[in-house]
Amino acid sequence: MKKNLLNRFFRWSAALTLLLATGACKEEVELPRESISLSMHAILAPSFATSFSFDIQANCGWQISIVGEDPSWIKLSATTDTGLATVTASLLENDTPGTRSLTLRVAARRDASIAEEIRFVQASASGEGYLGIADLRALAADGDYTVSEALKLRGVVVSSVQDNNYFEQCIALQSAPEPGCGITLRTDETLYYNMGEELEIALEGAVVGVNPQTGVMELKPLSDDRVTRSETTQVTVEALQISYEELCSGDYESMYVGIYSQVFTPEDGSLSDLTMMDNPSMQDPDNNRFRMLTDQAASFGIDPVPDGSGILKGIVVPDAGTYAIRPCTAGDKELDGLRFGASVGIRLPYVFSLYAASQNNKDCKYVTVTDGTFSKLGSDFKVVDKNADVGVVLTAKVAPTSNSSYFRLTHWADEGAHDNIPAKSMVYGQDSYFLFTVPLAEDMPATLRISFGMSGTGGAPKNWALAYSTDGSRYVTPSDNSTAISIPEPIASSGYFYYFTVKLTPQVRLMKGQTLLLKLYPTDDVSCNGGTAGYNSDSRLHSCLAIEALPSFETPKPDGALYFEPFDNLTEGLDYLYGDKLAAMLNYCGSDIANWDESQKNGLSGTNVRQRPGYAQIGYVESQAVKRAEYVNQVGALVTPVLGATGTLNLSFKAMAYKTCSDRPDAKPSEPKDKKGDLTSIVVEVVGGGTIDGATKKVVDGLSTSQFDTWSLTIENATETTQLRFTSDAAEEDFSRWFIDDICVTR
Repeated sequence: MKKNLLNRFFRWSAALTLLLATGACKEEVELPRESISLSMHAILAPSFATSFSFDIQANCGWQISIVGEDPSWIKLSATTDTGLATVTASLLENDTPGTRSLTLRVAARRDASIAEEIRFVQASASGEGYLGIADLRALAADGDYTVSEALKLRGVVVSSVQDNNYFEQCIALQSAPEPGCGITLRTDETLYYNMGEELEIALEGAVVGVNPQTGVMELKPLSDDRVTRSETTQVTVEALQISYEELCSGDYESMYVGIYSQVFTPEDGSLSDLTMMDNPSMQDPDNNRFRMLTDQAASFGIDPVPDGSGILKGIVVPDAGTYAIRPCTAGDKELDGLRFGASVGIRLPYVFSLYAASQNNKDCKYVTVTDGTFSKLGSDFKVVDKNADVGVVLTAKVAPTSNSSYFRLTHWADEGAHDNIPAKSMVYGQDSYFLFTVPLAEDMPATLRISFGMSGTGGAPKNWALAYSTDGSRYVTPSDNSTAISIPEPIASSGYFYYFTVKLTPQVRLMKGQTLLLKLYPTDDVSCNGGTAGYNSDSRLHSCLAIEALPSFETPKPDGALYFEPFDNLTEGLDYLYGDKLAAMLNYCGSDIANWDESQKNGLSGTNVRQRPGYAQIGYVESQAVKRAEYVNQVGALVTPVLGATGTLNLSFKAMAYKTCSDRPDAKPSEPKDKKGDLTSIVVEVVGGGTIDGATKKVVDGLSTSQFDTWSLTIENATETTQLRFTSDAAEEDFSRWFIDDICVTR
C-alpha cells in the first residue's frame, strides 16, 4: 500500500515539474511585434474629383482616423480591417479658393502608438490667378478669344497620346466631372503626357476657339513651353457615366465619359467583319444611336469591334451635327456583357424618307419599296424604313377597279428630288388612304407637328385629312380641322408638288411601347382640276413624312453682348439639319419676314428672309408652284436694328449654306435649275458708319453645307447709327440660300 502511494507521489511530482517547466518556456518566447507599413505617405492631389489607392501591410488589426478640420471631402473604401488591404480614397472636387489638406492615420487597434500616416494636399481650381475650363469655354462662346491676362489653367489629361486615337497634336483636358469642364489642348509638337497627369498652362496670349475641321473647342497656347506638368500625383481617371441625351447636349465635349451601349448589328446580322476603324454605330437600350470613332493609326484600330454590351468609354467629340465617342485605350471598348434587345420605335424628331440615292425609281436611300399589284389591289404594297429598329411601315389602299391601267402603287424618283409614291386610284368613299404604322420608343408630347409632301394630277382628290389611331380599329379625325389639307388649284393639274404641316393633338397621351397609326385620306370627291375625282390620276405622297415636337428655344444671352439675336421665336418650316432625308422638302421654310410679328422681327428688317426652326434663312427659291427648270433665286438680305454703340466692336454669327438634293447619279445634267448648287460665300455689310478690314463690305467664304460654323469679324469706327446687313453677291444665274443664327455684338 505504501509502495503504491509512493509511486503516485513521484508520478505527480514529475508532472508538476514538467508543467512548470513548460510555463517557463512559454514566457521566454518572443512574439512578432505588431507593425504597419503604407505604400505611400504623401499625395498632392489636383483639384479634380478623383481617387487614389494605397496599400496597407500589417500583421495586426488596424483602423484609420482622419486628422483635419474638415474630413467631408474625402471618402474611404475601408476604415478598419486586419492584415493586408488596399484602401481607396475618393476626393471631391476642390471648388474652394484655397488649398486644403488632411492626414490619414493608420494605427494598430491594440496599440495606437504603432501607426503610419499619409498626407493629402489638394490644390484649388479657383485660386487667384487661375481660370477654370468652364469659364474659359464661356469666353469663346461667340468666336475665337485671345487671353490677354496673365492667368493659368489646370486640367487633368484624359486622352492617351500613346494609343493615338485623338486628334493629331491634341490632348483632352478635364477639370471636374461636371458638364462644361473639358477642353482640347492643341500644341505645335506632340507632347507625351500620360492620362491622369495634371498640366498647367500659362494662358496669356493663348487663343481659344472652335476648330472648323473637327468642331472641337481648342486651347492653343502661345508656345509649347507654356505647358508644364504640375507637381500633383498622377491620378486614375474614371469615366463619368452619362446618358445618350447628355451625350447629345454637347456639354461633355472633350471629357472622358462612359455610356451603356453595344455595337449596332448591321443589316446582314454579323459583327465579325467589322473592325474599330469602321467607326460602327452604337445603340443604347432605347435604340438611340451614336458613333464610336477610331483612327487608322490608333493602337487598337485593326481590332474587331466588341460583340457584347457594357460601358463604352472615351472622349466626347462632335460628329456630323451630333456627338460621338473616341475610345482612349483598348480597354475602353472592351464590352463583354450580354447583348440587350433595343426597344423598337421612333424617337423625335423622326423622318420617314422617300429620297432616292440615284435618279432611279425604288433606289431609295432610307426605305425599301415593294410595288403593289393589281391582282391584289395593292394589298402587297409596302414601304419599310431600312432601320429595322425603328419599325415604321407605309402601306396604302386604293379603290377597286376593273381596269388595271387605273392602278399604280410604286416609287418614282423625281428630277427635282420630290421622290414620291404615285397612287392610282384614290377615290373618296372607297376607303382609299396612305397609312403609316409608327411604333413609339419614347413618350410623345401632347401635340405633334407632322409635315409631308402631297400633290395630285388631273382628277386626283384635292382635299385630304389626317386621322390617327392607337388600336387600328378606331380612327379619329380632329374636329378642329387641324389636320386638313387642300392641294392648290388650278395649277395642281400639272402635277406640282406642295408641302404641308399639320398639328395633331391626340385625345390620349401617346406612350412608349404604343403604336401610332396615321391615315391620310381624301375627304370628298372634288378633284385637283376642279372637277370630280376619278380613277385615272395619281395622288402623290412625296419627299418625306416628318414627325416633331412643337419647336421651342431658349438661348441664353452671352455676357457683355450689346446686341444678340438667337432667332428663338422662329418656329416654322423644317430643320435643314435633318439632311437629305427631307428630299426636296429641304427647301421647306416658313413665312417671309414681311409677315413675322413684332416679337419675331425684334427690330430686324429685310427681304426674302424666311423662318426655320430656331434660325433664319436668307434667300429663297419657290419650288412648289414653279417648274423645276424655271426655278428663280430670290436674293435675301437681313438688316439688324441700330447697334447703338461706337468704336471697335466684335461681331460673331453662325452660318451654313444650302445644298440641293437633286444633284445625284443618273439625273439630267440641266434640271432642276438649281442643280449646280448654291453659293457658299456670303456678304456682311456695315451700314451707317464703320468698316470691316477697311471696307464696308466683307465676303465670308467657305460656308459648310452640313453644319453651322461660327464666324467672327471686327467692326472698326462704329457709330451710334451702325447697322449690319447680311446678304450675298449672287449673280443672275446663281442660287444663294443660306442660314444664320446667334448674331452677337460685343465691345
